[in-house]
Amino acid sequence: MKNNWKVIISFAVVAVAAAWFAGHGVSSVTAQTPSAPPTQALAAAQSLSDAFAWVADSVKPAVVSIVATKYVSMPRNFHWFFSPDMFGDQGDEDEDVPQRRGRGGQSTPRKFKQEGIGSGVLIDKDGYILTNNHVIKGTDELKVFMSDKREFDAKVVGTDPKTDLAIVKINGKNLPSVPLADSTTLRVGDWVVAIGSPYGLPQTVTAGIVSAKGRSGVLDSRGGYEDFIQTDAAINRGNSGGPLVNLQGKIVGLNTAIYSSSGGNTGVGFAVPSSIIASVLPSLKAGKPVQRGQLGVMIQDLNEDLAQQFGVKQTKGVLVAQVNKDSAAEKAGIQPGDIIAQFGGKPVEDVNELRNRVAATAPSAKSTVVVIRKGKEVTLSVTVGSASETTAAAAEEESDVTNLGVTVTNLTKELERKLDYKGEKGVVVTDVDSNSLAYRRGVREGDLIVEVNRQPVTSVSEFEKVVKNAKDSVLLLIKNKEGSRFVPLQKK
Repeated sequence: MKNNWKVIISFAVVAVAAAWFAGHGVSSVTAQTPSAPPTQALAAAQSLSDAFAWVADSVKPAVVSIVATKYVSMPRNFHWFFSPDMFGDQGDEDEDVPQRRGRGGQSTPRKFKQEGIGSGVLIDKDGYILTNNHVIKGTDELKVFMSDKREFDAKVVGTDPKTDLAIVKINGKNLPSVPLADSTTLRVGDWVVAIGSPYGLPQTVTAGIVSAKGRSGVLDSRGGYEDFIQTDAAINRGNSGGPLVNLQGKIVGLNTAIYSSSGGNTGVGFAVPSSIIASVLPSLKAGKPVQRGQLGVMIQDLNEDLAQQFGVKQTKGVLVAQVNKDSAAEKAGIQPGDIIAQFGGKPVEDVNELRNRVAATAPSAKSTVVVIRKGKEVTLSVTVGSASETTAAAAEEESDVTNLGVTVTNLTKELERKLDYKGEKGVVVTDVDSNSLAYRRGVREGDLIVEVNRQPVTSVSEFEKVVKNAKDSVLLLIKNKEGSRFVPLQKK
């Protein structure tokens, strides 16, 4: 009975409150249904939807699934620690491979079949398929599956590990294809569509935008040429080798890598741009090694400190720290301390951009280089070299220059031999204060300081003299096994 009275009282309170709000002109808020559909918004949304559908219909027929098979020999008494099902077909014994008997009646090792699935895209009607090198690397058999259910055996025509690109070929009729676009015209924010076979699911279409351009350092271990397009279009395992296309249905990139701690899509995917693809494609289709241009310099990006030291107002361009002997750069007159502002008539933003553009230039081709030297622009003509060319490149006295955080000693014959500085001049770093700016900027024990404030130093006494005469900062030119670079430091 008490509970019934509580319910009656609650309803009464609600009724009184509603009457009060009504009497004071306060109305309840309710969802309003539009009297008519927002035709303009719906039309715009439908147009975008139609664009994505058109791209999918146009490109999907040329996108293929690639199954790469490799045969691995295992001892007869070998057993998989994990269930083979965890790896798909990996771990299945190949029944077609005869298991012969060896001496003493012992059988030869069994062969197991490992399969990997990737993607590819037909780029012409002759059956050439563009994919990633890592999709087909080290495989014994390649099968290509098309959207129309056709299946082909494929052969590798050309590979380029430096860009992670490869061409495989199939023989067929009425083959679809997708053309390359000019990726240099892409803008951050442009819509793009990724198509491939993630997790073995063929003809999967995802959409997103260009999140960034010119990404490098994504695959450092590969040591290749990186200028990736970053996208948030969903890319997963198996998408490798599939195309990234624009809304005109043309290839702007080849999906290559993802950034993920779990192995799944996190909205950060990377594609090799079509500008790089176009530069290596002729060599790949011909089955020839890719020829790349080279200047023969060690270069580094500018920062504010370096820009100030070299008298420039901005950090665009790259600083030349070393010019290799008999290199294309030396023959053209490029000098250490020059800032390369233009190459081939186009401005240079950073090291990665210059490296890729020089590499894309054919060896022996001529190009113009604009450098800033002592505050003035100098235009030089360079005949680009080949990246395949081989180009050359007192112990008791020690000084602790505490206002820099480094300790140096003279370069002796013993240190020359030990540190491989034969024929060099300078002072050797023997210790670096771990709390110093020098340490934070990468100066390490064993480095050779060859210049201070653009002046050569060949002994500890010369080094001390130049450092002491400097006002607030010093500019070191340092050499080690990796090459030369400038390091600006502030005096304490």
